[in-house]
Amino acid sequence: MPLIKPQSPHMFVFGFGVDLSKMDDYKLVRLVYRKNDVVVNNDPPEIEIYLINSGIWRRVTGVEIKHCMMEFMWSQAFVNGAVHWIAYDVVANGGGLRSLVMPFSIADEVFGEIMLPDALVGVIPTNLSIMLFEESLAIVGYKREIDDTSCEVWVMEQYRVLESWSRLYRINLVADMEKVVGFRNNGEVLFSTRSINDLISYDPNSGRNMGLCIQGSYRSFYVQNYMESLILLKGNNAVLSNVVD
Repeated sequence: MPLIKPQSPHMFVFGFGVDLSKMDDYKLVRLVYRKNDVVVNNDPPEIEIYLINSGIWRRVTGVEIKHCMMEFMWSQAFVNGAVHWIAYDVVANGGGLRSLVMPFSIADEVFGEIMLPDALVGVIPTNLSIMLFEESLAIVGYKREIDDTSCEVWVMEQYRVLESWSRLYRINLVADMEKVVGFRNNGEVLFSTRSINDLISYDPNSGRNMGLCIQGSYRSFYVQNYMESLILLKGNNAVLSNVVD
């Protein structure tokens, strides 16, 4: 089946993960939201899934998604066999937006929801990002006010246990730090910067930061955890006879 080609204004959200029940079946999910001029409307998105092994796009029907996502601001994290995004609901009677996490199970192809800690529920979704901290789901919430430019890192220590959300630390955004990109094995935090266009490594214990001499726009940096594997993305799986450590 070919890709959906919307005729009206639209936005895309993507997710990528592996079916842990099969271990050699990778899937790409694509959500297509229709827009009214520049605003995403309330219609549920179209859903398509691409299977790496077969090379075929498949449209998913009969699945209702109640939540929306922000254009150009979405991030994803793959943990426990599911892709996770930051999503939001519009609260009735002028109640603003309610932010949450929307997971998608790669094996079952089912969407769900995970509530955020109370401190983050009212944060607008453009000021939230989702990523992995070690093997756990993590949320970064930003404050961008005149007297408080900072971010907080929250970690879900037990998957899907709301009470296990724990604030790891709060970081003042100094030295032109703009956005958390990821976390290093030594405990330092990777930040993109706005004006100097450099990737820096920040030590939350000492408060020191170090430029890594990696240049780029602050929106262009991306860090992803990986696991070494001999699984091939296409074709039959094989084990290499000569492996160099």
